[in-house]
Amino acid sequence: MREAANFDFCGKTIAPGNRLETSLEIGHDPMGQSAEIPIQILHGSKTGPTIAIIGAIHGDELNGTGIIHHLVYGDDHRPDTSDDHIDPTRLSGTLILVPVANVEAMMMNSRTSPDGRDLNRLFPGTLEGSQTSRLAHAIFTHIVKRSDYLIDLHTAPRSRMNVPQIRADLDNPKCKKIARAFGTKVIMNSKGPKGSIRREATKIDVPAILLESGSSHRFEREAVVGGVKGILNVLSKLKMIEREIEKPHWRILVRKFRWVRAPSGGILHTLVPGGAVVKEGEAIAYVTDPFGARVDDVFSPVNGYVVGLATTPLIRPGDPIANIVFVREKKLQEIIAKECMNEALLHEVAEQEIEDDEGSTLDETEAQ
Repeated sequence: MREAANFDFCGKTIAPGNRLETSLEIGHDPMGQSAEIPIQILHGSKTGPTIAIIGAIHGDELNGTGIIHHLVYGDDHRPDTSDDHIDPTRLSGTLILVPVANVEAMMMNSRTSPDGRDLNRLFPGTLEGSQTSRLAHAIFTHIVKRSDYLIDLHTAPRSRMNVPQIRADLDNPKCKKIARAFGTKVIMNSKGPKGSIRREATKIDVPAILLESGSSHRFEREAVVGGVKGILNVLSKLKMIEREIEKPHWRILVRKFRWVRAPSGGILHTLVPGGAVVKEGEAIAYVTDPFGARVDDVFSPVNGYVVGLATTPLIRPGDPIANIVFVREKKLQEIIAKECMNEALLHEVAEQEIEDDEGSTLDETEAQ
């Protein structure tokens, strides 16, 4: 690889093999003070692709912020120490890291911006639009358009959790390549809803994937560790760092899934965790009244794998309880067997594309 040239970002210049902490100006807050998004750029000493990694587009989804922090600083929270995961002097290419894309939403502990709009429905944004649309325009113009790839970091919304999963347009070979490389057991096919950053980025030939992992309003150690590992896997796949890719011992590529909804209101008692393998007709939860008397049992409609789960006990009729990926009986037994095996003995990923004629797609549900 050739020696890298300087990297310019919004008037700042980063020499090869260096890092820069800077910010992207997005106007002024109600007090007339400059409003900014914190940015860190790691510019490698060798040429290579530019990857944007963005967290907290939704202000209450914090695991992405933790992932980017640990990716840069390691567990000791200090730069340029032995546990840092990325050394710019040994990096090929450039990382544009955005730990908090929606600063005001995070300060409000809110999914949406102060104007009530969802930032991830307004890309590529407009220069003369609403506050959130202008924020989308700044991110898209100065970060997404400067990049060759995009990794967008999310968690489940309030009251739910998601098993680690990548969402990507599996009909796009470049998206599929980095989605597989990330290393989650579940990859959900989705272009993304209209106005989402991954959909709009992919439309301008910036292949994008989205990580969903864990719950909102908190840092979760397992989600952070898995997110860091996945990003390092992608960097290795793109030959930006030297590192052995850590593969899952099985993988399913999912185009449709089933939401199991509450048959009645009451207090929810789940019987399975996220990531459980369930059989058709198996009881996965029951609902009681406030005094504990059993009202309804909830059963899995299919053989499958639980990729999302409600985390609040208070439910109304029709509330989502579990998101289950349909898996045929033979594959279900393979997954159970693989879960019990020593991963060190596995050399190939047991992968299967899942088709479910009666299921729903992500794009259908996220557009609602």
